[in-house]
Amino acid sequence: MARHVPTKFLDKIHVVNQAYELARGEERLSFALTSEVAPGVRFVLSKANGGTVVFTLWTDPTDIVELCGDSAYPASSALLSIDKEQARDFDRRGITIDLSQLVRSEAHPGTYYVLLDHASREQIQHVLRRLVTTQQASVAVA
Repeated sequence: MARHVPTKFLDKIHVVNQAYELARGEERLSFALTSEVAPGVRFVLSKANGGTVVFTLWTDPTDIVELCGDSAYPASSALLSIDKEQARDFDRRGITIDLSQLVRSEAHPGTYYVLLDHASREQIQHVLRRLVTTQQASVAVA
């Protein structure tokens, strides 16, 4: 049986995807967190291989539960995610996202995430260093 996805959440994903298209074209010299693009959703931007790498940072607990897919949701303050198509786009530009270190969302196939016990700047940067590699240099996080 197909899992019911609330329309409100699907609308939110649509808004986030539109904002993503704008964010990936921004020039970024180093690490940055954007303002909210939707309630409880921000982008994490960093530079790698001459391009901008964009992850989505979800902080609303109901969104985190929705992306995790069930009641197995652990106590977390944030979820950092990337879509498989976005990862493929980065790969074409020489930026590799190690999806094997992320969990694949059962509720939203094609979405990969890592849960953060606290969404500090330092923890997000640490996760990015682990996940993002380039053919020329490591990801720039200042």
